[in-house]
Amino acid sequence: MADPAGVLAQDGPPDDAEPQQLTVGRLLQERLLRPARLAASAEALDTAVTWCLPWDEVQAGVGPLPGVVVHARVGQVQLAALRDLEHRGAAAVVIAGGADDLPDPPAGLPMIHVGAHVSFRQLSELVAELVLARDTHVLRYGLRVHRALVELLYRGAGLSALGHQMARLSGCAAAILDAQYRVLAFEPNRDRVFDATAVADALREDASSMAADGLPAGTAAAGPGPSVSEQPHAGPQVRTLLIGGASATCVLNPILLSGRHDGWVVIVESADPPSPHDIAQHRVVVEQAATIVGTEMLRLRSIEQAEERARGDFVHALLHGRFSNQHELDARAAHYDFPVAATYGVIVANQLGSVGSPDSPAALFQLAQHAVRIDVRAGAHTLATVVGDVLAVVRHVDPAGHRDSPDAADRALADFARTLQAELERRTHRKVAVAYGRCVDGAGRILDSYREARIALGIRNRLGVDRVCGFQDLRVFATLVELAESPQGQAFARDMLAPLRGSRAGGNDLEQAVIAYVASGGNLNAAARELHIHRNTMLYKLDRASRLLQLDLREAEHQFAVWLAHKLSLLAETVAAVDRDLNPT
Repeated sequence: MADPAGVLAQDGPPDDAEPQQLTVGRLLQERLLRPARLAASAEALDTAVTWCLPWDEVQAGVGPLPGVVVHARVGQVQLAALRDLEHRGAAAVVIAGGADDLPDPPAGLPMIHVGAHVSFRQLSELVAELVLARDTHVLRYGLRVHRALVELLYRGAGLSALGHQMARLSGCAAAILDAQYRVLAFEPNRDRVFDATAVADALREDASSMAADGLPAGTAAAGPGPSVSEQPHAGPQVRTLLIGGASATCVLNPILLSGRHDGWVVIVESADPPSPHDIAQHRVVVEQAATIVGTEMLRLRSIEQAEERARGDFVHALLHGRFSNQHELDARAAHYDFPVAATYGVIVANQLGSVGSPDSPAALFQLAQHAVRIDVRAGAHTLATVVGDVLAVVRHVDPAGHRDSPDAADRALADFARTLQAELERRTHRKVAVAYGRCVDGAGRILDSYREARIALGIRNRLGVDRVCGFQDLRVFATLVELAESPQGQAFARDMLAPLRGSRAGGNDLEQAVIAYVASGGNLNAAARELHIHRNTMLYKLDRASRLLQLDLREAEHQFAVWLAHKLSLLAETVAAVDRDLNPT
């Protein structure tokens, strides 16, 4: 009878392909083969055994025979046939009967001499029983590991509890890392202490070495991690790494769910070198843990996304003033520990990327999450969300060190807006338009700051300003907002500019020429250079505009009237566009 209890206990080096397999040496320990005489080298005893075939069947074929033990009668064996079996990769030849006058075996093929009573049936049953006993033992242990981990998954215990259970099952340090080798959970071991960061750094460096060598992810000759563009091979892997200056063996498995690589589960062996039995067990642990930990990561990610959506709804309500009453604002603000009586300012940004690209929404929300982590201060609150193609950031303004200055809050907000612009440009690798509104007291007035920020952003983009703009920085426009929104202001701008805009010859070119002339302080040559036209062409346009307006544009009062009408028109169009976005209904 075979001894299945020793299937995972035989000696031999850890093999990344198939550790703790049945070998020729392990087979010779069985009662049926103990009286056998062996002609083989010590290295040949480590050859893996997977099946048994009779001599006649083997001689009838020409295919490879890896892991196959061949049973033969003494009268069947010939030297040429033995050399053929060695070439085809047979594990061993068991010869039943007398051993006299037999040829010397090839160096790489073990020859086992047994009594004539050992039949092919007995030998094949023994090999099959040992191989199946090993698989059954591994399966039984895998079920025990799976049950221990999945109970924690059902209870929603979290990644730390799963890492602790992996460490308890293995008796070693256990780590859970994300795809960028950031530590999500780590459980140390008392026998051999490792730092969590050192373990992650060692795995990252090993992955970088593998990528530099041009090897595919998950190969035995390289490291445990993939390059940026590659996905690791599924299945347990055994690696020897340098962790904190000490050599250590790691057993790890990639977390792969729906074709997506989400990270790694890792066991750092306590013994150096570890026993083959421990390696075999820990491969089972990480293989079972990978799927269960991945499922927990998906659950946590879905909770995080739901919380992010709820937080985004709250930010949208702040920006648009969508609270039914003060009690609703107080209740929702208390849920997010958001003080309603503090001072806030709103910063907005656009030109962050291609709106039509498939990754644009996800990229914008990632930028919003990053904006919340910029310039984090104790007691300060920063919320961010995406409104269309605009990133909106609500900043709790704490003018530390400038409380004696009347504009300290606006200066602090301007500093944060410049920091935000620098971070966004660094991450997007493009110029980003950033503007902000004036600071307001109380969460209920955040919508006022947001509206001003959107107006400032619209004016900034229309004027082509290449710096961060605050609503207060555009003092002329800030002063004219109420007039631009009034019927009198809109009528004045419409009546003044209608002759220029309605002209059949020139159209808006006449308005552009007049504004350039006014902006240059009445300098005809400077205005012509600004528009890249000839001086005589500029003179013709101004003469025609004067006749249409029935005004002498050389007079300062008339220049101011046209300039004011143009600014009111520009501001009214910007405010109308912002109000359409804020109140689409």
